[in-house]
Amino acid sequence: MSNVTRRDVLKGFAFGSLAMAAGGLATGCAPTAPASDEALAASGEGRAYRFAKRVSEVADRAELEADVLVIGGGGAGLCAALSAAEQGATVILCEKTSAFGGATTLSSGKIPAVGTAQQLEKEDGDSIGACVMDIMRPSNYSVRPDLVYTVVEQSRDIVEWTEGHGAVWTVDDALYYGQTAYRMHTTDGAGTGLTDALIASVNGTEAIETLLSCEMQGLVLDDEADVVVGAYGKNGSEPIVVFAENTVLATSGFANNPDMLEQYCPEAVPAVKVVAPGATGEGILWAEELGASLQNMGAYQGHAFHGVDNDKTLEQGVANNGGIIVNQDGNRFMNEYGGYSEMSPHVLAQPDGIGYLCFTDLQREQSKKFAEWEEEGIVLRGNDASQLAAAIGADPAKFERTVSDYQKAIGTGMDKFNRSHLPASFEPPFYAVKLTGEIRHTQGGMATDVAGHVLRGDGSLIEGLYAAGGCTEGFSCRGGAAYMSGNGLIQALVFGKIAGAAAATEPRGAAEAALWEKTDIDAYL
Repeated sequence: MSNVTRRDVLKGFAFGSLAMAAGGLATGCAPTAPASDEALAASGEGRAYRFAKRVSEVADRAELEADVLVIGGGGAGLCAALSAAEQGATVILCEKTSAFGGATTLSSGKIPAVGTAQQLEKEDGDSIGACVMDIMRPSNYSVRPDLVYTVVEQSRDIVEWTEGHGAVWTVDDALYYGQTAYRMHTTDGAGTGLTDALIASVNGTEAIETLLSCEMQGLVLDDEADVVVGAYGKNGSEPIVVFAENTVLATSGFANNPDMLEQYCPEAVPAVKVVAPGATGEGILWAEELGASLQNMGAYQGHAFHGVDNDKTLEQGVANNGGIIVNQDGNRFMNEYGGYSEMSPHVLAQPDGIGYLCFTDLQREQSKKFAEWEEEGIVLRGNDASQLAAAIGADPAKFERTVSDYQKAIGTGMDKFNRSHLPASFEPPFYAVKLTGEIRHTQGGMATDVAGHVLRGDGSLIEGLYAAGGCTEGFSCRGGAAYMSGNGLIQALVFGKIAGAAAATEPRGAAEAALWEKTDIDAYL
């Protein structure tokens, strides 16, 4: 069987280039599950599953049927349902919680996008290659380039497509950290505004049947082979089975699953969880037992600026503008000018996972949130370093030395942590707010090609199964908190749309692994 090329897909599905998947993953890393034997998978013999059930095992349940079943109603699932319906498919969209939105609702509603009308109003010097390099830089270029190129190639289209479903995008005025061009797009109303628009479009589409508080509990396999033919669970309290030509998993990550978090991201266990309630990882487990390759399972998005005393995300700009972070002893422990996610494990590694963001009037005057912090009563003060140390409960001598060292570094233009983005001065009075780290979502999951087909460890497809969003292999890093803003959301939107279209147009069993091909549009600048 020949592989699908970019031109085949452009002709058949009207979406962009596909990822190199046949013959193994681009990263070449060993899967967490052993490669499945295709002959055994085809026969369905000799296998006992914890989650999956055969058709004959769900015969006593109420039956529903659609061309495409989408499990999970966050950004990826909403896009998959809309995209499948646009291809003429009937769709059942199941969400286990009582509301759609998932992690997308909690997001800032930001994605990097190249070549949109909004971006071209600001600059015309950007390129797909430049954006790809920016996204891959935090991982030291260790993630799959085919995944990254695909989302960047499709970034303009996803902005325009979601605009057709009611979203409103603007380009941020600031050059976002880690991005070398003005390309960060934000939806009106942030993540809530985006999901509200998508939900309204889903509810207005006759071909989509929505089921809230519908908890699917596993996949359904053909009696004779390990081919996915739907899923089973409970619609409210009623046991149901949904049969479909193809099934799309959009079940989110596992940041709200303590056991999986302990297994894969132990350093993030103490973090404050700012995560979707439904991010419990079951879709990943369902796919894993069918032989799906799991990749980048130790990767996650963190945030180093969670206010301990107000239980809110603080303002990173105070650090960017020259503030420093010390631990309970009064010592600095990192360069405070950096990615908010990358800094989170540094904060969590301190005694009790606590840091203090310390700053002066220079940072206070530029802060958008200082007045709010004062009203909330979370600001600690000191007329000199000794007084602020007492307010923090730190060793005065250590904190005074920390401040003195920083002041000297400002004079030389670089400090011992190689920080060169320094303020003009760091003079009293001093202020501080208490912080710890957050986890926002995980960035690992089942491997797919970028047609959304779920891949086994040997590169073969699990027939009838597609996936998108937080339950799939991310491209932020191989493990840890390296992250570029917008990665999770653009992955969910683009691959949700792609997986939905593929699931709607490919007969079960006819799908083939897809190849991504680089072209002139992918060039750097």
